[in-house]
Amino acid sequence: MAKKIKTADFQPSKADVMKFIMMYDFLESAYVEMKDFSKKSPDTTLNERKVKSLNRILNDIKNILVNEPTSSYLDLLDEEMLPSNSDVVLMMSQYRSAMENYRKKYRTYQNYSYYWNTTEGDIKAIELEGDRPQWK
Repeated sequence: MAKKIKTADFQPSKADVMKFIMMYDFLESAYVEMKDFSKKSPDTTLNERKVKSLNRILNDIKNILVNEPTSSYLDLLDEEMLPSNSDVVLMMSQYRSAMENYRKKYRTYQNYSYYWNTTEGDIKAIELEGDRPQWK
């Protein structure tokens, strides 16, 4: 019989959360740029340099989310068959969704404040994130 996996088994460390926050910012800025490119010319393919740069971001995010159920749905961009702008936006949307699930899973609201639930205990979110008006 398979061992049931508990959420606490995969609780992030403070360092994991710090890396998550950094990568979230990288993904968001790249997503906004790609979305703009996609609106102007959705079928245009990316050059190799952009694909490699985006894959560095996506690979780091995959490593953060390795123990999450969503990780099996996250692929890197194909460097041989260069993707179109619209393909990239679709893939990055999946990463954004997976990161949002991670944030909702390990970040809780209690006593009028948000906290990250880490292996080091609950850490007040503002101490790790600074002031992030886009996050609720």
